[in-house]
Amino acid sequence: MTKAEQLLDYPELLSMMVRDTAQAPAVFRPTNYWKVYEDRFLPELLAVGLSDYRRRKGSVLSSFGATDLKPCGASVDLNKSRLFNNRFSRRLPGWRWLCTQLSTILNRPGNIPVTIDLYDCTIEDLKFTAYSLARLYGQSTGARPIEHLDCSLAGNPEDIIEMDGRAYTMRALYYYLRYAYCRQFIDFENVSLIVELGSGSGKQVEVIRKLHPQISFLLFDIPPQLYVCEQFLRHIFPDSVRSYELNRQCRSLSRPPGGSIGIFGSWQFPLISGLTVDLFWNAVSFQEMEPEVVENYLGYVSASANAVYLQQRMGGKELASEPGRIGVLKQTTLADYRRGLKSFDLVDLSESLRPLGLLAEHQDSFWRRRVTHSENPEGRSSA
Repeated sequence: MTKAEQLLDYPELLSMMVRDTAQAPAVFRPTNYWKVYEDRFLPELLAVGLSDYRRRKGSVLSSFGATDLKPCGASVDLNKSRLFNNRFSRRLPGWRWLCTQLSTILNRPGNIPVTIDLYDCTIEDLKFTAYSLARLYGQSTGARPIEHLDCSLAGNPEDIIEMDGRAYTMRALYYYLRYAYCRQFIDFENVSLIVELGSGSGKQVEVIRKLHPQISFLLFDIPPQLYVCEQFLRHIFPDSVRSYELNRQCRSLSRPPGGSIGIFGSWQFPLISGLTVDLFWNAVSFQEMEPEVVENYLGYVSASANAVYLQQRMGGKELASEPGRIGVLKQTTLADYRRGLKSFDLVDLSESLRPLGLLAEHQDSFWRRRVTHSENPEGRSSA
């Protein structure tokens, strides 16, 4: 298995990102949802840094998926998971019974391993099952085999799944499932540029970039998410990442070279104007913004992207009781995405897949630019 390594701390870069974002137009700055966390992010990162951050319990970094902790106290019904209970798994004799038993085990306080009838089932067994079904789902959608993926252990994750010498985490399986879902609607072999708004900890990019090294990425986010993302990806792809420190002075963008990863602040999102973006990606990020903020971003997406992947709570994120409290001030829903992507067809809307059937209130959606007689196949006007 790949040896665990630590990320470098670069507090000056973090401070630079924070200063620049504070001076940006309000529509690009953190919304109410993330302002609540601001006072907790900087003290932790400046005091503790990134050492062992992926196994840090009680960390505010878990708010954007940066930590990888062992499952504990989750409430799961695998019979309600489309990943565990689908047309493939149902071919196995007694599968529904086994899902019920595994759900019971996973929901026990502390996930204490127990013996059920003929099965000696532990969390490790569940990890193997989750991996196997992610592999099966990838095969069913034509995705690159999960065996081609070996995830970095930089940051020292606590939750590690080892399969034939390759390393994964439960989150890595989750990000692989997102990628495999999209593979039903787009051939990643023909994708050269992905723009992601809300790149979080950078793990989604790790998965896709390792499976498809020809793809280049332009990543936009707010700090400190952007800081963690850059340090993580620079550790894995040191020759491919162009730092925010260099990009912050950009006034325009040309199509980046294959395999490159550009790091940008959310306030720089207008830079994608004029580019042809093969796939725009936003996962569990728009839902944390108010509709007028999402509308602003989608204006640039609609002018540039040929396809869009969204994973959101289509019914809207929880409302804040008042400004400054956790939640959104106004919910962004499917109706808002339809308005913002009115030149796109909604190709699919499905319950999101999770390795253990968690967070079923999210939906995956794939959108494709509607081609008219005045556009060429790339979706650009021929006028």
